[in-house]
Amino acid sequence: MLHRRLASLLLSAALLAALPACAPRHDPAAESFGPLLASLPPELHAALDTFRAEGPRGWAFTQTTSGEGKDRVERYDPIGRGAARWTLLLENGVAPTEAEQKRYRDTRPPLDSSAQLAAQFDRERAALVEEDADAGTATYEFALKPASETDRAAAHMRARVTLHRPTGAIVRVELFNFRPFKPASSLTIHEARTTLVYATPVEGGPALPLESSMLVRGERFWFRAFEQSVTSKFTDHENRARRRE
Repeated sequence: MLHRRLASLLLSAALLAALPACAPRHDPAAESFGPLLASLPPELHAALDTFRAEGPRGWAFTQTTSGEGKDRVERYDPIGRGAARWTLLLENGVAPTEAEQKRYRDTRPPLDSSAQLAAQFDRERAALVEEDADAGTATYEFALKPASETDRAAAHMRARVTLHRPTGAIVRVELFNFRPFKPASSLTIHEARTTLVYATPVEGGPALPLESSMLVRGERFWFRAFEQSVTSKFTDHENRARRRE
């Protein structure tokens, strides 16, 4: 279900790690945080086991993405087949031609693919960092497991997960680096942050995605500073699974 850009936002650590990598400098003090939980609360375990970063199956939505000089509006409908599930509505404020729509759909994945983000959270290295009794939420911080053998970013990053206790739903996920790092000899990352926000479930419904954003700030070749940011907003959710019942 994920748009390719959203998939890269969710796995920003893995995206950076795909570059030719330098071995990270070992810093035991920076790796420790806590106090670590002896075990995760059962409701958090359950939420992580069922968490889908892209939202629940069977839901249609409109995705509006802006940043890096581009604006795009797309519609996803799970009832369609393959790339036809995606429709480009606007590109930089202009409706696409038939040829442009075809080229757009040629870039869509034929199958839904979940980023499996929660699989990177190290459940044995987690800490409770904040509780909000009024909102009914608790926020937990996790160390990250490498996404692959070549992942050199995970050791420098953390994930924060906000659980809405009354519904057992995850309503916010944030990935961020806790120290600068060099995924390549010519690249230094000072800040890498991806934030996912979900609506608090109502009347037994799911936690639907509202917004995803990514910010990456650093230097190339030791002197060329850069900053990139992209934001996607999700609206007009519709439970299309009901149409199949």
